[in-house]
Amino acid sequence: MIRFRHIVTAVLFVCCACLAAVAPAWPSDIPRKIDREAARELAAEGYDHNTLANQFNDVMDDASPPFFVFQGIIGHGAADSFGFFAVNPWTGDVWSLFGCKWLSTPTLRKSQAEIRSRFTPDELKEYPRLHRLNPGCWQ
Repeated sequence: MIRFRHIVTAVLFVCCACLAAVAPAWPSDIPRKIDREAARELAAEGYDHNTLANQFNDVMDDASPPFFVFQGIIGHGAADSFGFFAVNPWTGDVWSLFGCKWLSTPTLRKSQAEIRSRFTPDELKEYPRLHRLNPGCWQ
């Protein structure tokens, strides 16, 4: 009986060691590929209605972590808002938070390709998982 326990323990140890070696990295293990200002530019590219990055105001940092969140403003008040947008800090994916719509424009796709080129070969293995992250949209 004692020998059986040792075998089971050894097998479990080997299984855990193998899982730890191949387990995917958490997003925090991969450095962000863009900063807040680049995210603001991407939000403007994603909206694609001749908007400028300065029309996207910061929203509190914890609104949809780890995403950068911006409010699009045309005028001077909240009534002049054209929406809230979240930007993935690794892939540059842009989401409209109302309706949870993933945005894509030719200009944005070009910028995202440039961001993807900054990934190391090991980080590229995690790209599909990072791309699937969504900001927890507001319905």
